[in-house]
Amino acid sequence: MTVSDQRSIRADSLGAVALHDVSVPVHPGMIIYRKNPGVEVERALSIDGGDGANVSRLTMGVHSGTHIDGSLHFFNDGSGVDALPLEAMLGRCEVVEIAEPGDAIDAETLEAAGVPDGTKRLVLKTPNSKLWELDEFTHDFVRLDGSGAAWVLERGIELVAIDYLSIGDHDAHVALLGNGVVALEGLDLREIAPGPYELICLPMKLTDTDGASARALLRDIEPEDQESRWHR
Repeated sequence: MTVSDQRSIRADSLGAVALHDVSVPVHPGMIIYRKNPGVEVERALSIDGGDGANVSRLTMGVHSGTHIDGSLHFFNDGSGVDALPLEAMLGRCEVVEIAEPGDAIDAETLEAAGVPDGTKRLVLKTPNSKLWELDEFTHDFVRLDGSGAAWVLERGIELVAIDYLSIGDHDAHVALLGNGVVALEGLDLREIAPGPYELICLPMKLTDTDGASARALLRDIEPEDQESRWHR
């Protein structure tokens, strides 16, 4: 099965509705935020070398690809990703498209975006997703500013996600992470239409780290599927 085949699959165990893999593939040479460690994969043990099995060694930064930030990312006395509530990463979410965000996603932009009342998990689809088609990282992407982060906090949103490698500027990170909001970064939303989905996303259980890689899926919500165990 190719990577493209895996982006939308059927899952009978979850009600035979489509699952969309919105994670970024991890591989050497992938797009990495500036000054962050790259990805290296090397064979540590090999059958050809006389070992009983092939075993690879992976070296990468914890903010590579699709990942979740811990408050330790911006606070020396903050907590690691392992301290974040898993409930915030599982459940109904709203994918909202912001086609023309301007210089930053501020409170005014979010107010005009039509985010449904009561949204707990907000996934922002922006022009950023097209940046995954480039060969290298660019800092010419859109993200939340401090006022946008304040808007998120005012509405009690528990998780906010975006389709590139940073959820926001310094003020936005401090506001979100300092108040327990889960920041999910590095999604690929090119094939995702706006609307409600079920978010299924869990980070690696790394202890006391400022970030951790994650696998993120969006599950279609069928019209009759209004009582899902994750609809909360």
